[in-house]
Amino acid sequence: MKSEFVETSAKGALWATMGSEALTALYDLRWMIVFAVALIIADFWWGVSESLKRRAEFRFSRAGRRTCNKLVDYMTYLLLGALVGLAIAEPLGWATHTVTAAIGLGLGCLWEIDSIIGHVCAVHNVRWRLSVKRLLIALIKRKSADLGEALEEAGGEEAK
Repeated sequence: MKSEFVETSAKGALWATMGSEALTALYDLRWMIVFAVALIIADFWWGVSESLKRRAEFRFSRAGRRTCNKLVDYMTYLLLGALVGLAIAEPLGWATHTVTAAIGLGLGCLWEIDSIIGHVCAVHNVRWRLSVKRLLIALIKRKSADLGEALEEAGGEEAK
């Protein structure tokens, strides 16, 4: 009976410690979470506005599902970045978990900003040809042509 109590107490202490550390890490990322949610809401708003302006068929269920999927994707980028930081980067002294989380979330946010700009320009009848994604790939290609080609192929971009 006593050994069972000790074993249960040890498990409880382990989970309490890990849970406390996880909550501290999430607390450090709170403003990144707010920023990602704000970008997703803005993209939803401008996407709906663009659909209504074009008088395209609008289904709230489809828009809501895509918005929820984006939220899950961006939180996954954020949490995976934080976990890479906690598990690898911090112990090796490379970077903090907030830096690695910002890198992970930053990539997702770049694509979201690209989408928002496209919706805003469409609503205001502005022809916008610049894409943040294409700009980044072009900058990478200037440094390494092979890496740029690989990114284009991975992203489904046609070489221009």
